[in-house]
Amino acid sequence: PPDITVEKTWVHASEGFDIDLVCIVHGDVNSEMLWYQNSFLLDPTDRRSMYSRGDKYTLNIRNFQQSDFGNYSCVADNALGRTKKYIEVSGRPGPAAFQSPAYSNYLDRYNLTYTIESIPPLDEIKLLYRKLMMNETYQHPGSWEDTILVPTLTRSDPTHFIMSHVIRGLSPNSVYEVMIQARNIHGWNEISDIHQFYTRNFDLTPNELEFVMSSISNSGYRRPFSSELSLQMLAACFTFVMLSFSAAKW
Repeated sequence: PPDITVEKTWVHASEGFDIDLVCIVHGDVNSEMLWYQNSFLLDPTDRRSMYSRGDKYTLNIRNFQQSDFGNYSCVADNALGRTKKYIEVSGRPGPAAFQSPAYSNYLDRYNLTYTIESIPPLDEIKLLYRKLMMNETYQHPGSWEDTILVPTLTRSDPTHFIMSHVIRGLSPNSVYEVMIQARNIHGWNEISDIHQFYTRNFDLTPNELEFVMSSISNSGYRRPFSSELSLQMLAACFTFVMLSFSAAKW
């Protein structure tokens, strides 16, 4: 049977806008492609068209209407069989995408910046964060603290909002985790992935912290530290780089 994938398994939409649903056929580009909405076969209309370019098959919906929300599927059919993939089209917000660096310049607070895909205005933001208790032998997450925020509706582009919130009252030299959930007129989105961040050590000024992070990045460590990395190991990295920093000043 045909081997197919979808460009996105979840697509945000709003009334009056246009959307494209894309299904990709791998190998046999001569497969017949059928599109369904909520298990009903779709035909072209004045607002709906189907076309293909190479291995990409597209369902285009213009002037999106309330009745267009739902679960779609693309079905590729050839002499060896058929394969189906699913796409959800929803008005709910997309999951939050975090923009903040992992390392705070401050001892007791963190400036969290994130974007959320939503054409309708956002009505409510739920922020959850917790501290990770860590030592040489174990790590244990603390209880989630939750805060309800009134969104500041600043657009980064026509379909995304960008927002910031300062989380205060944090402990120095600590590891925290945060998640975001948002609601618009269509309901709550899926809760975001966990974003991990670190508050500054007492011994580091903001400029020194920037130097440390730059040095660690230049050493080839590109990804944020995993939660398995203890604070002692992180402190060792700081100490090593700060010794280099002190030597450089002399």
